[in-house]
Amino acid sequence: MNQAEDTVHKVRTYDLSITYDFYYQTPRLWLLGYDEDSNVLKEKEMFEDIMADYAKKTVTIESHPHLGNKQASIHPCNHAKVMKKIIDTIQSNGGTAQVH
Repeated sequence: MNQAEDTVHKVRTYDLSITYDFYYQTPRLWLLGYDEDSNVLKEKEMFEDIMADYAKKTVTIESHPHLGNKQASIHPCNHAKVMKKIIDTIQSNGGTAQVH
C-alpha cells in the first residue's frame, strides 16, 4: 500500500435549515453537523469546517429559533446577494424558485 491508500478520510455531514430573519428581511441559514457515527459535532468541530475568515465572525453558534438547539448560523448581512445568485442560477437553468 502506498501512503495515499493509507489515508483515512472522516466524513462529516450537515443538515441545513433556512429561516426568515425579520430584522434583515432575508433568509438565514443554519447548519448542524454530524460525524460519521451520526453524533452531533461540537462547536469546535464545526468551526474546523469553516474558513477561518468567517468562523466566529460571519458564522456563529446560536440557538435555532424553531428547533431550540445550538447550530452554526450564517449571519444574514450578505444573504440577499447570495440568494439572488441562487435564484438567478435556478431560472437560467429553466427552473422556478418557489417559497414553501
